[in-house]
Amino acid sequence: MASKTTPLPPKEGIEFENLPWNLNLPNEHSYIHLTTESGEWTTEHYDPSTDKGLLFDSVKQFSEATLPVSPSTTSLNYGTTIWEGLKCFRDKDGNAIVFRPDRNFQRFANGAEQMCLPKPSRELFLRGVQHAVQQNSHLIPPYGEGMKLYIRPMLLGSGQQLGLYPSPQFSLLFYVSPTGNYFKNATGGLNIHLETRRSRAARGGLGATKCAGNYGIALKPLMDCKKEGFMDNLFLELETYNSSGSLEGAVLQEMSAANVFFVLKTGEIVTPSLDRGTILPGVTRESVITLIQDFSDELKEAMKESTGQETISVSSRDVTVGELRNATEAFATGTAAELVPIARLATGKDEEEFEVSFEHGQKLPGGPVTTALLTLLRQVMVGDKKSAGTEGWLRDPFASPKEFCKE
Repeated sequence: MASKTTPLPPKEGIEFENLPWNLNLPNEHSYIHLTTESGEWTTEHYDPSTDKGLLFDSVKQFSEATLPVSPSTTSLNYGTTIWEGLKCFRDKDGNAIVFRPDRNFQRFANGAEQMCLPKPSRELFLRGVQHAVQQNSHLIPPYGEGMKLYIRPMLLGSGQQLGLYPSPQFSLLFYVSPTGNYFKNATGGLNIHLETRRSRAARGGLGATKCAGNYGIALKPLMDCKKEGFMDNLFLELETYNSSGSLEGAVLQEMSAANVFFVLKTGEIVTPSLDRGTILPGVTRESVITLIQDFSDELKEAMKESTGQETISVSSRDVTVGELRNATEAFATGTAAELVPIARLATGKDEEEFEVSFEHGQKLPGGPVTTALLTLLRQVMVGDKKSAGTEGWLRDPFASPKEFCKE
């Protein structure tokens, strides 16, 4: 199948830099919708050897073709929905770049297994991402900080049934939206609530699976904390608080839709461990760890300014609430957020008292280490910086399918 070799220019008349983090301009974009009733995705849907399949006949106009949904749709009744979030943006020359889609596929595949959904092949997933970008290239914002075409692949049980079983039909979708920065209206670092009463995820559950329920469970706590003047919650491994009885000994988890990092006065940059299976393995989180490892020499000056230390280390381990008193910087990471500084962490009304302010988190873009890492990330994203660890991170959606989907 023939494909374009270059993206269309950004559509005129759209103030991309002012778009909120939301579904924007739905009348302007199209999406892909594939279905299967066999419990698997086959070469009928996409055949990488010929670059043909139903994938290319399943493009629909977002504003005109809605999903057929009945009251007994499996995903509505039993929550069998997973999704991914990745981004496409332009470099200085106007070329389109998709950031690390292979890592999103891996998490998507793991989620499909956990939710009894048929896993698409790597080629089908990546070709779906590529084709969705190609069909909506006029909505890729111009080169600029924070602007992106957000891409959301979804997999859900779309068949009808009443019993608790895997769905008799499954839908694989790819849709997009041009967006601005997730925390665009923030004038300084984030004011975060330390949630001590409600749990986002528990051991043995689905905390590490990017399923719809992981966000639904965080919604009421999010609305409640905003009523108290906070911007988001940082959740705990609640069992570690209840069992120890000490808030300072409780283990941190993640925010509603972002991972967290802390710059400690010892020179250690630390993020909560994935080993408990309760935290989403963020692609930006993984990328930041690699950047610290590969560009540690370039970060030394920033670390010295932040902590007085000349050595740098990065760790993924259990982090306790009490350790936050030993941090000079804190920041959130995510596809939408990239890196956003945290200014303050505190408990709220009728909770055990705790509060810490980070001396370098009051202004954007954050403290020395946060700012240096954000700069590095954005340089890597447009190809201005490279290392052994960043090889293969950037994919051109207008390259050949073989090149875009390569290992």
